[in-house]
Amino acid sequence: MRFQIDLRRLAALLVLCAAGTLGACDSSQINTAVRPGAIGQIVRDGTFDFTVTQFNRSRTFRDKRAQGEYVIVALTAKNVGVEPVLFQWSAQHLEDSTRRQYSANFMVPSLFGNVVNAIDPGQEVPIKLVFDVPPGTKPTRIVLHESNSSAGAPVNLMQPPSPPPRHG
Repeated sequence: MRFQIDLRRLAALLVLCAAGTLGACDSSQINTAVRPGAIGQIVRDGTFDFTVTQFNRSRTFRDKRAQGEYVIVALTAKNVGVEPVLFQWSAQHLEDSTRRQYSANFMVPSLFGNVVNAIDPGQEVPIKLVFDVPPGTKPTRIVLHESNSSAGAPVNLMQPPSPPPRHG
């Protein structure tokens, strides 16, 4: 008896198996930030929806003076999961125009170790991440993470250039 494989049926079976496997996955483990977000847009990593609201620079922040200059990124983190999750400020990274990465030096609100107390499901928390970078650093994006091991959700900090005016 000869065994013959119909490639079309095999391909359809593989697609169905893959779809079933993905359907069984915990969606909180899928990084939905296919492209970098922008200021004001929601990006997701794990069970957090992040929205960067603004960023600025300063030589000081509250009562602290920067060694270089501070880049302060204001954002919100919303827990869209079903369990409380700790926000780890040490997992967040700022990138500059040369692709160098900087870790956050501190954050507001106040900390318990290097995390905010657990963010409950449905809760949205305003956060300011503070990065001490060399003077003249050109920050281009921040990569926001649910944890140190998650994929991360990039957010562009630079606005794209405006299109040239149309003459017509």
